[in-house]
Amino acid sequence: MQVNNNYQPTFRAGKITNSGLKVLSNRLPSGQFQKFVDRFVQRHKGSDYQITLGAGVNIKNRLDAMIDYGNKNFRYIEEGILSSLLTSPKRFMNKINRQIDKDVLSIAERGYLI
Repeated sequence: MQVNNNYQPTFRAGKITNSGLKVLSNRLPSGQFQKFVDRFVQRHKGSDYQITLGAGVNIKNRLDAMIDYGNKNFRYIEEGILSSLLTSPKRFMNKINRQIDKDVLSIAERGYLI
């Protein structure tokens, strides 16, 4: 007897665009660059959302993130100009992680983002 399993879980993940990798490589020391990328991918692996980290559209060396929660729920976050000049990308990732926690809670309680 053959059993067909058509169930495919929707595991989402984090990805970094080529332009995002370029910005990160410019702003992080070489030893921290690979740690940052590995930690980013590991943190968002198998999550209920998909996050894409890229480079800001208007100003170079500025990061942005698109977070897709599905069902027409998404958020776009862009790093500030001063933050991109004065702080590490790690601070931007902390901001994103806090926002994801708030968004997931909002979707669980209300069914949409606030």
